[in-house]
Amino acid sequence: MMVIARFISCAALTMAMVSCATPDRNGSSSAPHTAAKDLPSLVVGLAPEGWGLSGKVLQFTPENLYEQIDGRAEFFLAYDMVSLTFADFENIADTRRSIDLSIYDMKTPMNAFGVYAGERSGGGTPVNLGRAAYRSGSSVYVWKGQYYLQVIALSAAEDLQQPAMDLAKKATEALPDSGEKVWGLTALPEKDLVPDSVKYFQVDALGLDFMRNTYTAEYRNGDAVLNVFLSRQDSAESAHTILSRYAEYATKYGKGLDKLSVKGKEYLVCDMGAAFDVVFQKERLLAGVTGAKDRAKAIEAAARLYVELRKE
Repeated sequence: MMVIARFISCAALTMAMVSCATPDRNGSSSAPHTAAKDLPSLVVGLAPEGWGLSGKVLQFTPENLYEQIDGRAEFFLAYDMVSLTFADFENIADTRRSIDLSIYDMKTPMNAFGVYAGERSGGGTPVNLGRAAYRSGSSVYVWKGQYYLQVIALSAAEDLQQPAMDLAKKATEALPDSGEKVWGLTALPEKDLVPDSVKYFQVDALGLDFMRNTYTAEYRNGDAVLNVFLSRQDSAESAHTILSRYAEYATKYGKGLDKLSVKGKEYLVCDMGAAFDVVFQKERLLAGVTGAKDRAKAIEAAARLYVELRKE
């Protein structure tokens, strides 16, 4: 059976979400939303035993986010961040030991998944928190509903692992999850999906300024890995417009463009020089295989993806 892939993550995430003890792969809690203005008061009560707040709980908006994470602010703003709530906790007995908590309210679970997957660089140990979470060293990273949490231990000391995990657990449990599904994670096929490979791009997916609301993923295909993308547009007409723009891009920067039919379905085969992209439209979805070395395998993979894409 064949496999498919791209720059981002659903199998990885699928595996992570299963390991994170979520009722289903997209969450099902019906707790109400916590308004951004209420998050500081919530954070005050999260200190692990033997720890306390160092200073005030701070909150940042899109307008002043750069004050806290200058150089990284644009990444979060591209996903419509609502607020960042930040607190520094210190050990009461030794104030040199500290742990930072950052809670990003990303407005929707889809955006929160986007930053969670985009921040994850590989590795890490899955932990049973939220919809998906992992530990790296003594630090913990969590996706729950519309929230992305970072619990950063400011030292690699092993004795910080437990208080950091305790803080991550308390913060995660305190936050609600609407249970709203993330459509790309349910639409992408699960078979042969590379764990932690699914990513979501609200804008500029595949490095193309016209590709929005797009997922990328990696799939195993024998000994190879294939890159796949899936984008949802507002209508079939707008999907067709994006397909035309993709064809223009391939014509301008590639070496050739073919149109072919496989079992009555139309595909664009783009020779990009060192690799092939095979792209198709399925109602208001635009999807395909990118960066494939083998033209025939790319076409086969795209045709299988067409069939295996699940209903939105």
